[in-house]
Amino acid sequence: MRPVESDRVTLDPHQDLQEQARLLRAHGGVVPARWPGGVDCWAVVGYAELEAVLTQPLFARSPAHWRALREGEIPADWPMTDHLSRQWMLTSDGADHTRLRRVAAGAFAPRRVRALAPAVTDAVDRLLDGMDPAARPVDIRTEFALPLALDVLCSLLAVPAEERDRATSLVFRALSRAALTPRESKLLSAEIRAYLDHLLARAPALGEEEGLVAALRESAAPGGVLSHQEARDTLWLFLAAGFDTTVAALVNAVRALLAHPRELERVLGGAVAWDDVVEESLRYDASVFALPFAFPREDVTLGGRRISAGDALLLCYAAANRDPSQEGGGDVFTSTEPGTRHLAFGRGPHFCLGAPLARLQLRTALSALFTRFPALRPAAAPGAPVSSLTINTVASLLVSA
Repeated sequence: MRPVESDRVTLDPHQDLQEQARLLRAHGGVVPARWPGGVDCWAVVGYAELEAVLTQPLFARSPAHWRALREGEIPADWPMTDHLSRQWMLTSDGADHTRLRRVAAGAFAPRRVRALAPAVTDAVDRLLDGMDPAARPVDIRTEFALPLALDVLCSLLAVPAEERDRATSLVFRALSRAALTPRESKLLSAEIRAYLDHLLARAPALGEEEGLVAALRESAAPGGVLSHQEARDTLWLFLAAGFDTTVAALVNAVRALLAHPRELERVLGGAVAWDDVVEESLRYDASVFALPFAFPREDVTLGGRRISAGDALLLCYAAANRDPSQEGGGDVFTSTEPGTRHLAFGRGPHFCLGAPLARLQLRTALSALFTRFPALRPAAAPGAPVSSLTINTVASLLVSA
C-alpha cells in the first residue's frame, strides 16, 4: 500500500529542521513524506521505529531494493541519485558492508583515536588563543568549530594544507545537495570524483602510513579487496561525514548550553560531567537530520503503518532523538541523567565508525571553550538554518563575553 497523498508532509531544506521534526512526529512514528524533487518516502521519526530499522536485518540499505527506482519512477536527474549510486557503507548490506567497513576501521581504532588526543587539544588551544569574545563577537561556527574539525580530519586523512579550502567547499556544497538544481548536482559530482581521484593517486604524505587514505589506496591496488570506485566513495564518506557533521554537532552543543544557562552552571560547577553534556547535546540537536534510505525486504507493519517491500524509508535521526515517548526524549535539554540514549551515531551494523573521534573533539572543545570563557553569551540571534535535509545546524552562532 502506498502512502496516502492527503497526509503527506513535504520536506523543505530551507526551513528549520527541528520544527519540521515536530510536525512529522505529530503524525506518528512513521509518516508519509516527500523529499525535494518529488520523491515519495516514509519518514521514520519515532525512536523505537528508527531503532528497529537500524538494527533488524529485515531492512536493507542497498537501492537495489527500492521498488520505485527499479520501476523508473525516480527522475533520472534527481539530485540525490549520486548519493544512492555510490559504492560505500551507507548503501551496502551484508558481506559487502563488512568488507568496506573492515578496511576503514583501522584508521578509527581506539589506539589511533587516543593518539590524536594531544593534537586535538593543541588545535583547540591554538584556536582559543586567537579568540577574544570580550573584544568583539566571535562566530563559533567559522572561527572555532569549522577550523577545528578541518584541522583534525585533514590531519587524519593527510589532506595537504593548501588543499583544505577546496575540500571544505566540496563538502559544504554536497551536504546541501537537496537545494541544488539537477545540473548543479551533476557538475558537483564530477568535481568531487576528480578531487578524490587526486587524493588517492598522489604520493603518500609523511605520517600517512597507517591512515585511512593509505588503507584505501592499498585496498584498491591490484589484488586488493576494494574496487577503485569503492575506495573513492569510502574516502568521500569520511571526508564529508567526518567534517560537517562534527562542525554542526559542536555548534549545536554550544548553542544549547548558551540557551540553557542553568545546565552550563551545573557542568562548570562540577555537578555534571562533560561527557554527559556531550551525549545530551547529541540527543537534543543531532547534527544529522535525515539520511536516505532504508528499504524493507518484505511487507511489514512499522509504527502502525503498512509498509510495502521496496518502499523508501527516510532515517530521521534528529526527529527520533526528541521522541517524547522515549525515556529522556522530548524537547527539554537536560544532562542530569547520565547515559542518555540517542541515535545520533546510528545503531547496529551501520553505527558510525567515527563516533569516538567526534566525541573526543566535542568533549575537548566544549570543556576548553567554556573554561576559558565562562561568561560566554549570545551576541546575536543564531543564523538561519543551513539549506540541507542532511545536516541540522545554523549558518552562524555569534558569541561575546
